[in-house]
Amino acid sequence: MTDHRVLICDDHWIVRQAIRQRIDDLEGFTVVEEVGDGAEVKPAVRKLHPDLVLLDIEMPNVNGIESMRRILSRFPEIRILVYTAHDDPSLVRLASREGASGFLVKSADLDQIRDACETVMAGERWFPGYTDKDLQQEDELKRFMELSDREREVLALLATGMRAQGAAEEIGIRTATVYTHVRNVVNKLGVDTRTQAVAIATRYAFLDRDPEKPPTAG
Repeated sequence: MTDHRVLICDDHWIVRQAIRQRIDDLEGFTVVEEVGDGAEVKPAVRKLHPDLVLLDIEMPNVNGIESMRRILSRFPEIRILVYTAHDDPSLVRLASREGASGFLVKSADLDQIRDACETVMAGERWFPGYTDKDLQQEDELKRFMELSDREREVLALLATGMRAQGAAEEIGIRTATVYTHVRNVVNKLGVDTRTQAVAIATRYAFLDRDPEKPPTAG
């Protein structure tokens, strides 16, 4: 069986050497290259075709998150294991949302590195301490909070069972504008229907409008 090809991306050569030594100790994995600049990541991937990329978030010129976007837009089959010193829940969620297969802190021991690498190469995800539901709900909340005040207002009215025309009359905008807001909400939340959008909003209990708050422009 051919070893999984690994590309290590970190701006500190000492860290690259340390993780390389650990990967070399793993059966079934071979390091094919190391890069220390974010701008070199995608060209290295294109040239070497690794199966797994260990990617630090803090990289010069192009950060790890942007590098991941570039890799996955062209090579969606590649598994990316974010490897960082910062055990920050917001970074974990960000890495998950952008398509990482897993998240590993640099303090991880050999057993943890082995488990992470083997897990993601088996097609599964490695986010210790986080369930898929945790990651999904945090992502939903972030997207919901990015809705405009008007979009939330429209969503709140529709959640009561009100039709688009009624919501338009209640707010004082055109019915066509309500439909535009609904389309925007569905797109921003990454769902397929208005019903799914309402379900997300209900889950986070942000549907109540503030009667003292002046209306926003439609």
